[in-house]
Amino acid sequence: MAFILQVDCLCEVFEYLEDDRPTLYSCLLVNRLWCKISVRILWRNIWNFDIYQKDSLRVATSILSTLIACLPNESKELLHENNIFISTPTFNPPLFNYARFCKVLSIDVVDDII
Repeated sequence: MAFILQVDCLCEVFEYLEDDRPTLYSCLLVNRLWCKISVRILWRNIWNFDIYQKDSLRVATSILSTLIACLPNESKELLHENNIFISTPTFNPPLFNYARFCKVLSIDVVDDII
């Protein structure tokens, strides 16, 4: 019971930090529970940044690569068959299925990356 209460309280507190990305990034590093909670909030609207600022294209490309890494192998093969090559950071599957957390898809940002 106490653990469930702790999770609910943390979720509620972290929701208030939705617009404070640096703090949420710090929460990722505290422990596994905090990481699980904060990663959901961070990836909810992962495209919420200015793509035309310094290093933002690199960040956007990294986000897209991570999302591609979450795809099933059949989908990745389909992309390759259609001559769409987007490198992924690793051959291992990501720790989380980040695509599941995304609630917003910015076609404009994806188009700018490609």
